[in-house]
Amino acid sequence: MTHAGPARNGRRPTWIWLCAAALCSSLAAQPLDPPPQSVEPPGAEQIRAKGRQLYTSYCARCHGVNMITTGAAYDLRNFPADQAERFERSVNQGLRTMPAWGSILKPGDVPALWQFVIGAR
Repeated sequence: MTHAGPARNGRRPTWIWLCAAALCSSLAAQPLDPPPQSVEPPGAEQIRAKGRQLYTSYCARCHGVNMITTGAAYDLRNFPADQAERFERSVNQGLRTMPAWGSILKPGDVPALWQFVIGAR
């Protein structure tokens, strides 16, 4: 009868190594779980669409169609993505030659614009 202990020469029987190799190869062949997908909140696409419409209506004449500026205004593609508050303040209060849009835009418009700007890069 064969046993799993060391053989007389101090080595494990060959079948143990074969089983270990088969186990390792079957584990290696297992597909990894896919990385978690970024889940957008409900309505995110509608918010960006609203932002695109607002951008086209109010911003494109200076900042350029599809944010490709002619040099007349700041290139929004370079706006830091971690500065949403600065963006909101600039849009609402104006900055240098940019007019203040706070009295014209409705609540929710500036966040929609921001989502369009950071998503259109």
